[in-house]
Amino acid sequence: MDTARLQSLLLSFEGRIGPNSLMQGTVAVFVIAIAINLLGIVAPFITILGLALLYPLFCLYAKRFHDGGKPAIWPLAVLAGVFIGGMILSAILTPIFVGDMFAAAMRGEDLTGMGWRLKSFILGVLISGLTYFGAAFIVNQFVKADAGANAYGEPPVDATSMNPLG
Repeated sequence: MDTARLQSLLLSFEGRIGPNSLMQGTVAVFVIAIAINLLGIVAPFITILGLALLYPLFCLYAKRFHDGGKPAIWPLAVLAGVFIGGMILSAILTPIFVGDMFAAAMRGEDLTGMGWRLKSFILGVLISGLTYFGAAFIVNQFVKADAGANAYGEPPVDATSMNPLG
């Protein structure tokens, strides 16, 4: 994998990318989210770093919308959808995954074991995966690329490549 292309993909919002690059970037952001969630098992305060993932997500979606000739204001709507979708999924899935732990805490039982943190990790990974990949899939379905050059540049060279980062 070419790290220079990956950095450009995740840290710059100029230019255009095709659907494959959006999915590739989403995988990279998801792997980083998993790493942050893993660190959160031993140091829960680290999970606040997940907010830093908003910038690479914004860059990805801005370039994908640029491919369709749309301005970079639309990624804000996508990120709002990711945030709201994450809250809804959390409200639905938290009782399923960690409801027994909440009940134990309400009874005054000791929750110092790793079970609570492991369940929270699994829940975080599940919610991140569903929201990140769901949003990327939806955007790829609705944003159709401009065939030629547009105000944001030439068509992406990776539009037909299965692995845009080489």
